[in-house]
Amino acid sequence: MRLILAGIVSAFALAACSAESTAPAASPEASSDFEVTLTPVVDAEFPWGLAFLPNGDLLFSEKENGLKYVTGGQGTATPVAGMPPAMTEGQGGYFGLVLDPDFENNRLIYAAYAQGTPTDNGTTVVRARLSDDHTTLEDVTEIFRADSRDTAYHFGGRLQFANDGTLFISLGEGFKYMKDAQDPHITHGSLIRINSDGTIPADNPFADGVDGKPAVYSYGHRNIQGLYYDKPSGTLYETEHGPKGGDEFNIIKPGANYGWPVITYGVNYDGTIITEETEKEGMEQPLTYWVPSIAPSGLTRLTSDVYPGWKGDFFVGGMNGPAGMVLVRIRMADGAVAERENLFKDEYPIRDVAQSPDGHLYIATKDMDGIFRVDVAE
Repeated sequence: MRLILAGIVSAFALAACSAESTAPAASPEASSDFEVTLTPVVDAEFPWGLAFLPNGDLLFSEKENGLKYVTGGQGTATPVAGMPPAMTEGQGGYFGLVLDPDFENNRLIYAAYAQGTPTDNGTTVVRARLSDDHTTLEDVTEIFRADSRDTAYHFGGRLQFANDGTLFISLGEGFKYMKDAQDPHITHGSLIRINSDGTIPADNPFADGVDGKPAVYSYGHRNIQGLYYDKPSGTLYETEHGPKGGDEFNIIKPGANYGWPVITYGVNYDGTIITEETEKEGMEQPLTYWVPSIAPSGLTRLTSDVYPGWKGDFFVGGMNGPAGMVLVRIRMADGAVAERENLFKDEYPIRDVAQSPDGHLYIATKDMDGIFRVDVAE
């Protein structure tokens, strides 16, 4: 396939840029001088999160079926027993997962899922040991549960470890509780930071519980569906869904307010206005955003030389929306987005993207198309 250019200028036409504006400038369109293809490697039903073991084996979640394991990252997946039952109505189910930084010695994994019932549920994270034969989770322990909601939408559900061993957990605001995203005393629409045992780090921005819930690290988010921690720089990046338009790519700062729903580059699904504001003092601006939407889900940064010239670039999966079903390559320069490029436009809705130990990118499709490896075309 030939790589397809991203339509970007229209995304930024919504923002009126004054001399004092902090809105992101338009990013140049890009086109690579080589082709890439998708190679099917695993059959899967509604895969959600990908996690590669150090030896190249693949652990992944399916929205309704829990965890699966694939030896060598390719071939037939086998179930991993032991995950607690999930609430699978609406957008509920099994979500992201991550390996413990010391997995090679302790075999611990962390997995997020929707716990409860349609009228009383919340994003929950468990820690467990993966058995030596990869078939069972042992000593399953709940280490976090978000505040309860009575809605089956916007759960977040991505997990990432920081260099200091703390765990980040992304949450959604439950759709109908959008206003709560502005209250750091509530976990709706927040980014959580905890220790690996569920306790609260002493240096969290609201650790004393006075100005916010101790576990909250940032707030004002709509529905964080992509999360990536860059170890060399110690920087946390995220992607989150806007409403109709206004999907965002952000750098996370402790205690920061990301604006939803006070500021947004999107509108309601029926076209009505949520707010006239796209900027406000004390609220963060995205590095880049999408109008129309791509429904971003899954985020990683390439650290290998497998793809010529792409090392260091970010890759964002797009699930749907007018500009969705795409893998977006993002190049950063001097702390800003320098270029964007759309790959595999309109081929598959992409739920997650991850890099394997051998340096290849893998994508999980949102529906029943399965898991694919990204290969350089010969």
